[in-house]
Amino acid sequence: MKFRREQPARGRSIRQQINRLLGTAAVGAAVILVILILMLLSINRQYERALLCVNTAADFNQEFKNNIDLSMYHHVIQPRSESAAADLPTQELDQAEDVFRQLESATTLPDNRWRAQSMLTMCKNLRMYMEEIAQTPSYDQRMVLLDRNIRGETGLTRLIEQYMHNFVDDEVRELARLRSSLSRQCAILIGASVAGMALLLLFIVLSSAKISRSITAPIILLTKKTEQFGEKDYTDTPIETDISELQILDRSFSGMAGHITELMDQQIRNQRSLHRAQLELLQAQINPHFLYNTLDSIAILAENQREEDAVKMVNSLSTFFRVSLSGGEDVIPLRAELAQATSYLEIQQIRYSDILTYEIAVPEEIQEIPVPKLILQPLIENALYHGIKNRRGRGRIVITGEKNEDGIRLVVRDNGAGMSGETLNKLQSGLYQDNHSGLGLRNVHQRIRLYCGEPYGLFFESVPGEGSTVSILLPADGVTLAQKEAYE
Repeated sequence: MKFRREQPARGRSIRQQINRLLGTAAVGAAVILVILILMLLSINRQYERALLCVNTAADFNQEFKNNIDLSMYHHVIQPRSESAAADLPTQELDQAEDVFRQLESATTLPDNRWRAQSMLTMCKNLRMYMEEIAQTPSYDQRMVLLDRNIRGETGLTRLIEQYMHNFVDDEVRELARLRSSLSRQCAILIGASVAGMALLLLFIVLSSAKISRSITAPIILLTKKTEQFGEKDYTDTPIETDISELQILDRSFSGMAGHITELMDQQIRNQRSLHRAQLELLQAQINPHFLYNTLDSIAILAENQREEDAVKMVNSLSTFFRVSLSGGEDVIPLRAELAQATSYLEIQQIRYSDILTYEIAVPEEIQEIPVPKLILQPLIENALYHGIKNRRGRGRIVITGEKNEDGIRLVVRDNGAGMSGETLNKLQSGLYQDNHSGLGLRNVHQRIRLYCGEPYGLFFESVPGEGSTVSILLPADGVTLAQKEAYE
């Protein structure tokens, strides 16, 4: 069906836009030149900051260590008085801290910024040690503190002196590197800018007429093809052009048109499948048969005065349906899914205490990942009704989980009757659906595929007479927000 063609938009044609581009090309070249100059200025600013760091470091008293050590030694040997703390040589320490703060804000080298921060911390600690010495009454103890914390081989004054030497050495090396880089890049960038601008202008003048003729006609034809595709009256006729970019654009548009059509069809199919799965999920959230059987069991327990089991079953039933509803959400944390599975197993264990035991062992670190709701309970129900109840003796269901390089793998294993090879093949191929289970294994598999993609879903193993294993493979991060929104 053809739709009425809309009036074309009024504006500049492609030829006019190209001519306009020719007029603005010179401005663009000038902008490029300005950017290059700004880059040089940036390097020059780095050079100036490195030079500022060196000059600031020069303000640092090179006799800092000797002055502090000598002053503190005189302070130690003097008799103690109430004004001992006021006699500490803190003025030179204050000056040093001012220099270190200036160096921290001026340097562009990460190592030197760290050194400046470290020296500030050392000054803080040095002030603390000086105050500690001032408050120490014992002469011998003051000498020990002086040699250990301030003037010794590991003292802070020596460390500060070493850090400052390293700081200055790095800044001098950076200064030399920037100076060399600035000179070299100035020559290269200026020469390249002049040559590039000249070639650009010459190329634009000589090529403008030819480019205008060779581009305008194919683009007009391509525009008509896009209009036909929008009107659903599209025929894939190749555009004849000698320009490779337009050839690629024409082929890409044709491939894109086919791909879009295929994606639209696939999206419709996926939405229909998801809607069916959501409907079945809603029906499974309130399973009347399971509810009736559980309520009957609660009544029997109450009649037999098994109040504790009756209360436990009521609590488990409440948890089961609370997680089933989950505020209408179809994606819940794995922890909630495990809670529902546990509630279901607790109910069934009370009902079938003579034949059923279970174990759940899923690591805590994966229990917060988001997963599709009701992916474990159908597998447990299938294991109970088609595995354990069809064998003699006590059955066991084990639920485990792990995170590996493939993603998150949840495993439901039973020691029931097992399945034949034919049944196992049907399950794995997705052709068999167990209608006894609330959602059905096929439904669980389809919902996982819809949310997570092709590599994920259910995988089956079974040995007749020994039991069955169903593995659920999910992405390492579970169902992401983007995946969830894509199918809502």
